[in-house]
Amino acid sequence: MNKKIKKTLIFSMLCSAISTTLLSTVSLAATTGNVSIEVVNDARVFAKFDSEIPAVVNYYTKKSEQSIIDFYRDKYGAPSSSERLKGRLTQKFSHNDKYIRVVISEQDNHRQVDVIVTQFNVR
Repeated sequence: MNKKIKKTLIFSMLCSAISTTLLSTVSLAATTGNVSIEVVNDARVFAKFDSEIPAVVNYYTKKSEQSIIDFYRDKYGAPSSSERLKGRLTQKFSHNDKYIRVVISEQDNHRQVDVIVTQFNVR
């Protein structure tokens, strides 16, 4: 198994572990129905936990990083913060009564996007 595939698998497993931890340890009032999480039109979703807050969706896309940034700015306005760490761009948004974190990372010839939605008081 080459290094890029190993890194992708490790990152995906980490995201899944974080998602599971968030869903199992954060105690918030459950919402009814699914939480709406916006994704780009060519998204290939590989994980989706949207039945209640906190909610997470993870997907791959062929879109450029700038296209993804523009998409979420159109949906949620200007980010409250933006940080690049170890090649991953994290942008944080406040929209309605939700806190939205979008993480974009390069994966071979596509991008992986992780979107986490929580209430304002959970970061």
